[in-house]
Amino acid sequence: MIANTVTRRALAAATITFALFGTTACSDKSPSAPVAVIITQTVVKTATLFTLIATLTQAGLAATLDGEGPFTVFAPVNGALTALAGSVVTNLLATGNAAKLTKLLGYHVVSGRYAAASLTNGQVLTTVEGTQLTVSIAGGVVKVGGATVTTPHISASNGVMHLIDGVLLGSLDIVDQATVRGFSSLVTAASAAGLVTALRGGSTFGLTVFAATNAAFATIPGGAPSDPVTLASVLKLHVIGARALSTALTNGQKLTTLQGPQLTVGIATTITVAGPFNGAVVGPVDVIVNNFVIHVIDKVLLP
Repeated sequence: MIANTVTRRALAAATITFALFGTTACSDKSPSAPVAVIITQTVVKTATLFTLIATLTQAGLAATLDGEGPFTVFAPVNGALTALAGSVVTNLLATGNAAKLTKLLGYHVVSGRYAAASLTNGQVLTTVEGTQLTVSIAGGVVKVGGATVTTPHISASNGVMHLIDGVLLGSLDIVDQATVRGFSSLVTAASAAGLVTALRGGSTFGLTVFAATNAAFATIPGGAPSDPVTLASVLKLHVIGARALSTALTNGQKLTTLQGPQLTVGIATTITVAGPFNGAVVGPVDVIVNNFVIHVIDKVLLP
C-alpha cells in the first residue's frame, strides 16, 4: 500500500530530503554515487524510507522541493536516527504527528546552494521550515545546529548535501518534543491545566523541566488530579525557572520551582530530586529543547 502511494514524481522531487533518515546504500564517509541513484536504490531496499516518503509526500514537503531549487540539505548519517530513542521514531511516524515530522525534516533543508567552503563561523541559515540554524566552526570542525558535519558537499542536480552526525530537533518546541518522546501523559496534563501555551512560549531566561514518564503518571495514588488548578500546581512543581544542566547540579542543591517549594538534589550512584512529599530518580538527562533543559524522572512529584 505504501509503495503504491508514492509516485515516481514524488520520489524524484524528494531524493535529497528523504536521504535524511534510514539510508543504507549511502556510505557515511565516502558516498560514491549521485544522490538520486543512492536514494532510488535505498527506496527499493528500505521499508522505513518508504514510510517516510509516503508520510512526507502526504504532508506536502515533497511539493516544496518539486522545483529546481537549489537546496542545501544537512542529512543525518545512518547512525544518527538509531541514536534516538526508539519511541521518538515510532511517534514521529504516527499518523497524528505527520505535521511534526514534516516540520522536523524541513529544519534540515535550506533554500539555496551553500557549498562547504562558503559556510562561516556564526553564520545563520533560515530553513524551509521557517526557523534558523547556526553554523559554528572551530579547529576545522564544522557544526550546524549542534551536529557535526562528517562529510561535506555531496553535489546533486538540484542542490548539495552535507552529512551530519545527529538529527536536528531544534524546530520542535517542548510540547512537540514531549509528544514525540512519548510523554503523552505529561502533555495531556499540561493541556488540562491550561499550561500548553505558556510552555510553547518558553522563557527568555530558560527553564528546566523534570519530565515524568507515562509510567510515572500511572502510579499517582488515585490517578492524576482532574481539577485544573490542582493539576497546574503539580506540574509547576516540576519546572525550575532557569537552565540547570546535570553537570551543574550538586549534592544537596536546592532548586526553586515555579510552584514555590524547593526540590533537593541528591547525587550518589544516581541523580535524584526530592520534593515536599516524594522524590524521583533522574535520567536520561540534558535533553536540550531550545531554551529548555529536560531531565526525565520516574515519579510524579507531588505538592
